[in-house]
Amino acid sequence: MHFLKGELLEQKMNQLLREEPFTYFTGYHILEPLIKDKEISDIKIISYDKIRVKRLGKREDSDICFESPQELKQFTEFVAAKNQVSVSRAHAMQSFTDKTGSRDFILRFNISQSIINSVDTPYIHIRKIPKEKPSLKDLQDMGMLTREHADYLRKQIKKGYVLIAGKGASGKTTLLNALLDEIPKERSVLVIQENEELFSKVHPDMMFQHILEQKGESKVGYGLKELSINALLLDLDYIVIGEIKGGEALYFLNAAYTGHLGLATVHGQDGVAALYKLADYVKYESDYSQEEIKKMLGCISTVCFMKDFRLDTITEVQVDRKGNMTTRTVYEREVRHDDTD
Repeated sequence: MHFLKGELLEQKMNQLLREEPFTYFTGYHILEPLIKDKEISDIKIISYDKIRVKRLGKREDSDICFESPQELKQFTEFVAAKNQVSVSRAHAMQSFTDKTGSRDFILRFNISQSIINSVDTPYIHIRKIPKEKPSLKDLQDMGMLTREHADYLRKQIKKGYVLIAGKGASGKTTLLNALLDEIPKERSVLVIQENEELFSKVHPDMMFQHILEQKGESKVGYGLKELSINALLLDLDYIVIGEIKGGEALYFLNAAYTGHLGLATVHGQDGVAALYKLADYVKYESDYSQEEIKKMLGCISTVCFMKDFRLDTITEVQVDRKGNMTTRTVYEREVRHDDTD
C-alpha cells in the first residue's frame, strides 16, 4: 500500500475509484493524482518517501510517497513491464515514452537502477508532455514570450536554422513543438527525436522518426546520427532534431548546404555557449578545423535561450567568409525581483 502525507489514504483511494476506476488499476497507481495535475510538468522519485514535482516551473515536495523501499522497487518493475522494457543489471538506465498511459499527457520516463545509483533504490523521473500542445499564442498567454517575439520567430524559421538552447526542463521542447505548427504548410518536414515528444496535428507534410536502440543480442540500432544521415536522402525542406547531443550535429549542419532549413534544441548555459557546444559535437564527429566548423555555423540564423520556462535571450548569428563569427543579442529578458526565488 502507499500513503499520503497529511491526508487520509482511504479518502483519496475512494475518490480515484469513484472518478476513474479503470485508470486507477491500469495507470500508474500512486502517481495518478500527479500525472493528472495539469500544473505539474515533472515528477521525480528520489526515494520511497520523497517524490518531488515541478509545478508551474517551481520545484516542490508532493504529498505522496511509497510505504517502503521495497514498494518503490516493485513499482519500478511494474512501470518497466507496462512499457515492455527491461530494468535488469544489463539495462541499468532506461529512457522511454508512454503515449497511452495518460489521457492528457505523453509520459517520458527515465529510470536509473540502484546498481549505478549511490542509494539502494531506483530513481525515476517523468516528464509530462501535453497531448494538446500549446500554440505560440498559448505560450504568449502563459508568459513564455511576447507577441512580438512570436512574430519574430515565425519569420526566422523561414530564413535559416533556429537553435533553441537551455538546460533541462527550461521549455526548449515546448517552444520547438509550438514552432512546428508554424512551418509553412507547403514545406516538407522530417522530425527526428530520441523520445516521442514532438508532434503536429495540423501540418500536412511532416514525418516523425525516433531512435531504435540496440537491445539484447541485436546488433541493429538507429540513433540520431543514422537518422540524420538518412534524412539527407529524402525530399525535405526542413530537418528538425529534438535534441542534438552528438555526431548528428555534423549532418544537421551539412543539410544547410543541400538547401534545407532546420530547427533543433541543444543544452547550453547561454545562447553563445550553445553554438560552441554544437561546434564541439561536430569536431568529435569529423576532422574539420575550427575555422571550417565556424563557417558551418553560419547556417544558424537565430539562437533562443530558454530559462525557467521563459524566453530569456534571442541571439542572431553571422559568420563571414573567413569564418569569423559575430553574435548580436536582439532581446534579453529583464529579470524582476519576483522572478527569483
